[in-house]
Formats: sequence, C-alpha cells, structure tokens
Amino acid sequence: MALQALAIYVTCLRVHEVGRSVWVLNGLAIRLAQSIGLHRDGASLQLSPFETEMRLRLWWHLCVLDSRAPEDQGFQPTVDVMNRGLRLPLNVNDNQICPDMTRLPEESDGWTEMSFFLIQTESCRLLHPILDTPGQHSADALLDIAAKRKVMEEHGQYLFAKYNTSSGSDLSRIAMQHITTAAKKMKFALQLREEIAMAKRKGAQEDSIPDVLKPSFKLACEGLESNYVLLKEGLASRFKWFFNIYTPWYTLAYVLRCLCSNPCGFGTERAWVLVEELFPRGMSFHSHSAGMHDEYGHSNIWKCLNLLRYKALSARQHAQLSANVEIHPSSSDEHRTSQLLPDTENRPSYRTTATAHGTSTLSESDEEFTADFNQSIFSSLDLSMSEIPFLADWNAVINGYMDDDDHSSLL
Repeated sequence: MALQALAIYVTCLRVHEVGRSVWVLNGLAIRLAQSIGLHRDGASLQLSPFETEMRLRLWWHLCVLDSRAPEDQGFQPTVDVMNRGLRLPLNVNDNQICPDMTRLPEESDGWTEMSFFLIQTESCRLLHPILDTPGQHSADALLDIAAKRKVMEEHGQYLFAKYNTSSGSDLSRIAMQHITTAAKKMKFALQLREEIAMAKRKGAQEDSIPDVLKPSFKLACEGLESNYVLLKEGLASRFKWFFNIYTPWYTLAYVLRCLCSNPCGFGTERAWVLVEELFPRGMSFHSHSAGMHDEYGHSNIWKCLNLLRYKALSARQHAQLSANVEIHPSSSDEHRTSQLLPDTENRPSYRTTATAHGTSTLSESDEEFTADFNQSIFSSLDLSMSEIPFLADWNAVINGYMDDDDHSSLL
C-alpha cells in the first residue's frame, strides 16, 4: 500500500515537475518494488490471485512512468519495459477481481477499465524498439526504417482490434487519440532519420529544400496538433493533467529549429500557433537565459526549448520588420485558424504581417519583444545543452545528425 501511495504521488508530481528529482523518486520506488519481488509473477511466489494481479498493475505502472526517462532526461530506463518474462495485467474491470477470489477471471475481448492502461503500456513497449538507434548508421539504415514502419502499422492495427477501441465509449475514443499521437511521434522520428540517411548518401551535395517544406516538418506539426487535441479539446480536456506528462519534446524542438531558419512563409503560420499553444503560459521568451527563475526554470530541457523559441521569434520579427508592411488577416485565415484552434476563449490574439517570404502571424503578447536583431545575438545562445545527456534523436532533432555521424553533414 505504501508503494501504491508513492506511485500515485510520483504520477501527480510528474505532471508539474519534469526535473530529475521525479526520475530519481520513481527510481527509488522501482528499487523498493524490486526488494519485495514486485517484478516477479506473484503466482510463482504462492501469492493469492488478487494480490498477484494488484502487484502486476503496480509494477507495470512504475515501468510506464520510467519509460519517459529517455526523452525527459536522456537516460536509459531503470527497468526493462520490454520484459517478456512477466505478463501484463488482465484486461478486466475492477469488479471482476476481489481479495477473496480463488482464481483469476477470464479476460474480456472488448473495452474494460484496464484497457486504456494496457494500451498505454503496449504503446510504451513499442516505442523503445521503434525509436531504438542500433542499425541506423549501417548501410541498411533505410531498410531498417522501412521495417520499423511496417511493425508500427501492424501493431496499431493489433491494438485497435484487441481492445475494440471503436466501442464508442468516451475513454476508448481518448485511447484512440492517444495511440494516434504516439504513432505520429514515431512516424516523425523515422522520417527524420530517413532524411538524414538520404542526406548522407548525397554527400556534400547541397540540400536546397527549405526545412519547412520537408515531410519531417509536416509530420512534426501533425504530431503537435494531435497532442494539442488531447490537451485542449472537448472530451479529453478533463484529463489534461494526465496528458501533460507526454510533452512532445522532439517534435516541439524540431519545429522550432525549422522556424529558426524559415520563420515566415508557407506552412509556418500553423506551426507558430501550435508552438504558442503548447508552450507553458508561465514561460516568457524574455527569460531565455540560463537564469530563468519561473516555475519551469528548474527544467534544463525547457531552457533549451526556450532558447530555440527566442531565436525563432527573433528571426521572425527581424523578417517582419524588414518588410515593414502590415495587412489585416483575411476571413479565410481566420476560418483556417478557428478550425485548428476551436477553443477561442483561451486562444491568443494574433495579427498577420506581410514579409518578403509571405505572411506570418504574430501574437500580441510578442509585440512587446524588442530585441536587437543583429544576427550576432544568435551566436551567444548555447543550444547544445551539454549538461543533459540526451539520446541520439536529440542530435537529429536539433542539429540534423545522429551521434556518430559526420557533424558537417547537416540537413
């Protein structure tokens, strides 16, 4: 019971704190769980069916929490989330198990109160092999990416069929969106790796395609949009506290990186709206230095993203001031934005400005930003964040190369 309480506390704390203290606390909970054999099947320890099932639920919950460690902290998970030697909890409703039962109930084929958690767990177990990096530097890197895409598609079909997510219940629809969001994240990561592999094959040949016109940018925006649905819209909005755990670090960072080089023009307006909606309201671009002291200042990863946001905002305003021509947004622009962001009550107010590259939307809250637009200001922004041992995909997202690639071969 003490471990259950600790797991609940860590889950809630993780919503508000993305620093290493939560990762350490969850690691402590995992070690305590292992010390009483929670990572083993209770049946082999001669425990009752009820206690066996409850222990499995608790253990896999801790594993799912720990699975965020690679993206959040840059560390490998404390436990093997791929452990095939331990079964997952049963797909049953809570009223199907009780302390005095003598045998486990039959699993349900349809939707139950455990289905969402099981979908979440199986999605985590798929993410690690799909996003794992071995083999991507070999000559068969593109074949490896194609194989992973096939596995991902087949697994998605398996989840929809197994848990009957088309049942029509509220939670099943939220679960379907959760699966869709995870799939978009994996599609983006694989597409980016493919573009890097293709760029390496071209060698020194210059890549003339702007970042914002590449498929990876489109997939990254789709990922942010899918994440936005879970945080803002209708049915899932009451679970915002839970889905805040799944900050789309890679897609958010990649979109910002692309906006740094192409701050205005085709496809950027949608990206800017999504970035501003998903960025913490308490984080100001004025606190771009390492000395941030607001509620997000303890997180180095948010500092890094804020540096990227500061650089992108500077580039955008520099382009807008260069054009120095203002126009009113057309009705079609307003309609398109309203389709993307139906929550008009909380949506920031924007004005559209003509630039040499097209039109760009500027938040009124950004207008007070008056930086020196000399390009030398960018040279002082350390975007590497070397104190965080990010995994290989972070270099792919920020710099356009994998860890052991030639650093001169950028996308």
